[in-house]
Amino acid sequence: MPQPARIEPAADLVVIGAGPAGMAAAVEARRHGLAVTVLDDQPAAGGQILRGIARRHHIRYEPWGQPLADAFATSGARHVAGAAVWARDGDAILFGQEGRTCRIRARATLVATGSMERPVVVPGNTLPGVVTVGALQSFLKGSGAVPDGPFVLAGCGPLLLLTALQLATAGAPPTAIVDTMPRGRWRAAMAGAAGLLGDMPLALKGISLIARVRLAGIPVHRHATELRVLGTDRAEGLAFRADGENRTIAAGLVALHDGVVPHDQLAVSLGCESRFDPALGSYRMVTDADGRSSLPDVWIAGDGAAIAGGYLATLSGSLAALDVARSAGRIDAAEHARLATPLAAERRRRLRARAFVDALYAPTLSAAAAPDAALLCRCEEVTVGQARAAIAAGARGTRQLKAATRCGMGPCQGRQCTLSVVNLLARELGDGADLVRPSLRTPGRPVTVAELAASHEGHGHTGSDA
Repeated sequence: MPQPARIEPAADLVVIGAGPAGMAAAVEARRHGLAVTVLDDQPAAGGQILRGIARRHHIRYEPWGQPLADAFATSGARHVAGAAVWARDGDAILFGQEGRTCRIRARATLVATGSMERPVVVPGNTLPGVVTVGALQSFLKGSGAVPDGPFVLAGCGPLLLLTALQLATAGAPPTAIVDTMPRGRWRAAMAGAAGLLGDMPLALKGISLIARVRLAGIPVHRHATELRVLGTDRAEGLAFRADGENRTIAAGLVALHDGVVPHDQLAVSLGCESRFDPALGSYRMVTDADGRSSLPDVWIAGDGAAIAGGYLATLSGSLAALDVARSAGRIDAAEHARLATPLAAERRRRLRARAFVDALYAPTLSAAAAPDAALLCRCEEVTVGQARAAIAAGARGTRQLKAATRCGMGPCQGRQCTLSVVNLLARELGDGADLVRPSLRTPGRPVTVAELAASHEGHGHTGSDA
């Protein structure tokens, strides 16, 4: 028999995720006397952007990071590390910790699950030795680990430059950066450059990254196309085309990156509404200015709602917490307006700069631009060509393509391939595509049968409805 679920003390606010948005929300909520529990599946607070910040080692973090981490540590919020949230049952949140199911009643829930890297679809991307750039950065921040042997970073986005510099500082510079930003992208993005005046620190950081990579002497191959990972049993290098020439870089490790998208699977599995944004090539959660989702008593903050970066995530986390405090009667409408107005104004100003970043680093390695031989769905081994054939045969939406190819029916339940599918549909069919998101059912992440059984123990469920 499974152990019965452990019942945690109820909280006024349960925050899911201890990254910038989650920590900021917890700090703000505690200022107004709310009992706050933060559930985080990582061993320490920080999220991806501030991963390992509690260790205070040599990695350079954003200047606002340490003050936020210190404020969170002294806020009085209850931080539950290693908590893997997977469902909501009424007003209770279900999560696993060290193999045991736990339940906590939440008067309000704030989902702050951050971002994930956009799936990259190129030939050979499933070979051993192919990872994401974010994974390399996580290893470096979390444990100080760096690649052993030659490696190459490829794709598009500022994370390539930042991670290359961090690895170089740690004594392991990449063999090269293969930049897939198309020629002319800078010129096209300049239409939104005026917005950068609203966030000069962001502009200066971008300029600094480019200059520091040059000073570090890291080779950069620009405007690369036709990327292909070389190797049979494992990655042996990267082939691509640049400046009218076919080029090859030998490397035992290839790290790919094409920007980030909301890590929204948990929110979607809870029943929160999301919509596809063609301009960004990703879904974004449906929320109001305060982070309220389509569900009562559920707020979503930070990059888990829409990508805006770490500092903006702190602003959205604070705004959501203020709205929770108002809903709970801890502050009145006048006090809420006094506290929220300057935060909302700063957020709007900085979001104008974000439009330039989104245009400059629009996706370059999605399935929509991939050759037919590239693998679209790893679980079911569906190629881009097979998906294109199904679309040509009449599939007009995500559900029809799923039925025709089994794309999204594997163990990950479409968590990795859904974005690739919708971008392919959008490219092939334009406005005629049905981009309704396939449902994500509970549990929101893999759990054992014992954890599932324990979640129903003692709550009036029978074997037939468990």
